[in-house]
Amino acid sequence: MLLTTKFLSAFNRRTRWSEGHVFAFTAEQIGIVEGLRASLAIAVMLIADLQLHIPDLAYGAVAAFWTCLCDPGGPDRPRLKTLATFAVGATLAISISAYGAHWGPVAGGIVLFILVLLCGLARSYRPTFGPVPSQIGLIAAIAVVVGVSSPRDAASALELAGCFLLGAVWATLLCVYVWRTDPQLPARRALIAIFVRLHDMTIRLQQLDAEAEHGGAGWVDFDGGHRRAVRLAIERGREAAARLATGRPHFSHGIDFAGHIFSVLVALGHHRARAEHPFDASVERPLVDGLRRLLHQVVQQSEKVVPDSEILVAEGTALRDEALGHQGVVAHAVAAAAEEVVALAHHWDEPEPEETVSKTVAGRFSLKALAPVWRHALRVAVAVTISYGIGAWLDVTFSYWGTIAVLVVMQPLGANTWLRVFERAVGSIVGGVLTAILIARLSGPFEMLLFIAPLSAVVIALRLVNYALFVIFLTPMFVLVSDFIHPASDLISTRAINEVIGACIGLAGSFLLWPAKEGDVLSDAVLAALTANMALASRVLGPDGSVARNLDQLRQDAGVTSTRAEIARQRLLLQGRSHAAHLDRVRDILIAIRVICGAANVTAITRQFEAGGPDEARASRYDALTKLLHGEFLGRDERSAMASFEIGGSDDLSRAVHNLVVAVQDYAAEAHGIGARSGAAAVG
Repeated sequence: MLLTTKFLSAFNRRTRWSEGHVFAFTAEQIGIVEGLRASLAIAVMLIADLQLHIPDLAYGAVAAFWTCLCDPGGPDRPRLKTLATFAVGATLAISISAYGAHWGPVAGGIVLFILVLLCGLARSYRPTFGPVPSQIGLIAAIAVVVGVSSPRDAASALELAGCFLLGAVWATLLCVYVWRTDPQLPARRALIAIFVRLHDMTIRLQQLDAEAEHGGAGWVDFDGGHRRAVRLAIERGREAAARLATGRPHFSHGIDFAGHIFSVLVALGHHRARAEHPFDASVERPLVDGLRRLLHQVVQQSEKVVPDSEILVAEGTALRDEALGHQGVVAHAVAAAAEEVVALAHHWDEPEPEETVSKTVAGRFSLKALAPVWRHALRVAVAVTISYGIGAWLDVTFSYWGTIAVLVVMQPLGANTWLRVFERAVGSIVGGVLTAILIARLSGPFEMLLFIAPLSAVVIALRLVNYALFVIFLTPMFVLVSDFIHPASDLISTRAINEVIGACIGLAGSFLLWPAKEGDVLSDAVLAALTANMALASRVLGPDGSVARNLDQLRQDAGVTSTRAEIARQRLLLQGRSHAAHLDRVRDILIAIRVICGAANVTAITRQFEAGGPDEARASRYDALTKLLHGEFLGRDERSAMASFEIGGSDDLSRAVHNLVVAVQDYAAEAHGIGARSGAAAVG
């Protein structure tokens, strides 16, 4: 079931600001069918509990829910492997921890620490957010917390393990074999989302052109916000396509074509933002509007299982031929984009080869985890154990809610922890109000079941969309499940108290237990973005710089590294360091880097349609300048070397590189006390 283009477009426009934050909204990942399937899985286990009078079957319902939560989608074989791994691992985790807690709080704390540490090592590492948890590892760690809170002797722990495993196996069979879904659906959703964002980016380009603003705040947002949103959508699409066993070339090549069109829009935006006059009303505006209509047609065809490629070929060819009849950057850019659409349509006509599933996406547990993964796993294990100890010492009712909160809110980077606490607080408050309304009106387990099932459907449907929305519906669901398993009074206030305790411990753990040095992360990210974008600028001047596909990897690296650097800076701002002047200088560097990317794309497009040989001498100077800029950024005074450095050229790309030199030297003056503009390299 696909979301409508109109809904995706409207939702994306209103949530584009969230892209790159821990609280991002990704509407294309709403899973309605997955939610309905999870609802059935949980309902069957709860009905069995009521009919057979086996209380531990309620834990089987929890296992079924968690199994649906861990379902990665895609082909059957890797899904089965993932879900089977979770079923066995989580069953061992909850039973061993329950038996360990049987020997007392000290033994329970030791078991909790060891198992949570092992689960934490299942994380992967991403430079933007630090160690990112795998869904299996995170849910298995939650199972450990639940097990420790329910001490069992050996026989009772085995009974718990049996019921839990039954629920997990039932949900696995339902997801993989009984209620099957299209394995290509996540990739198709991702591809649609990318082209929707490209279409919206074109609309915004037209709006800014109509406003006749020259290089103002609107264009800065276009270069930053829109480009970041599209780049992140492209990377999500690549991950979704990589999970496929068959049809992967169909989607991965479609994403490649989208990337080429994205570079064209970047070039158009760069050209218009720096032009003194709006697009020409007789030629340029109709061409840009034609591109917008063509992208809308691509979105409509992407929604179909079998796209009508003839429509795209006809419309794309007509627009390309019209654009080729004119001169200038706009005409050349529109012609290049139309040609990509035609190539995409022809590719859709090709048969899909059978392929084996990619091994690059699925994470694996390894004792050879990177140092940041080990460090964060250890700090989470310590904080969770402290929370458990406090709950046991003070005999806090349902203390495992607070311990789970610690486990979930602790993020590798401090600002992300604050955001996760905020999201969880908002979700819990709204969800708590909903829970209070439900509990006041429900009088028996069957009535609870009638609400638990649909709530679980909404939770699973929203699990990848936004964490706060997820928590809003997760809160009443799990309070009702807790009341179903262990009826008690004051559940809402008890959960609220435990959530506050857990959030405080999680925050303390994030900032006191071996915190990551986020300034170093930012510096590394800025240098990576500078290197990647200067490499792109150098390559477009080389002999193969006019061939779009020769620039694909460089463009991807430039976009990804720039986005990571912008996210790292935003994270420090959100952490309360907005008074730091050097972050403003970092912003200037990142803006200058984005300008270089736009100018490089313009250069590549104009070289594609106009005569002109390579400029390898200037390309070599850019490579040498990159090393000097690295040294200046890190505090090594490179003024004397840059004062006599000739960038070469007098075009837009040369001016963009010159502006980057100035921005880096201004940063060095602010951060390291090194002289700024007096040493700037000269444009030849």
